[in-house]
Amino acid sequence: MRLNETRRWGFLTLVIGLLAGGCYWMDQEAQLIKVQMTALREENEMLTKRDEQRRYINDLAVEFSMDPTIVALVDRYSREYLKENGPEWRLVRTPEFMSYIMLSLIYVESKGDTHAVGDGGKARGLTQIWVSTAQDYGEVTAQALHVPETNIFFSFQHFHPLLKKYQGNVALTLYAWNRGSRKVDRLLEYGESPGNGYAKKVYEAAWVNNREPLIGTP
Repeated sequence: MRLNETRRWGFLTLVIGLLAGGCYWMDQEAQLIKVQMTALREENEMLTKRDEQRRYINDLAVEFSMDPTIVALVDRYSREYLKENGPEWRLVRTPEFMSYIMLSLIYVESKGDTHAVGDGGKARGLTQIWVSTAQDYGEVTAQALHVPETNIFFSFQHFHPLLKKYQGNVALTLYAWNRGSRKVDRLLEYGESPGNGYAKKVYEAAWVNNREPLIGTP
């Protein structure tokens, strides 16, 4: 009798152990499936964002009749340079808006021609940044400024401090880009307008490319 009870308890213990083990492996499998589903969801979100970004870049490239590589570079530097809560965000609300400003500037200056030369050879490349201005921010040659990434890199190096200096005032920043900040500051000090029509030309690029107009047309 005792032997039968012992066997019975042994059998029950075995069954309980098997059930517990089964539950454990089922739980482990459920956790694995959960992890896999999370990974798939994150991957899908990443691919969706990548597709949206690609469409955004391609749409701007079409609107500005510009190489998508150039648009992608401008967008990248816009996101790198603009930080939240900085003074430049007073009017320039988003990196997308910053990209739009710079693409409009490029459209006015060179129409996206990387080989453009102006001001008697002083201005080079996409943004027609002066060689001497670019060299204020690092070693660079006139020829190197015809390389899109180099040109855009040095252009943001110059444009972004101007935008911060003028507290996000896009018009003043564009005037300083075109005329030099010293001249703009001197005119403002004398109570004169620094306007010379340059900002209006950049703003009008918005209309040419079927975009929303910028802040105004001073």
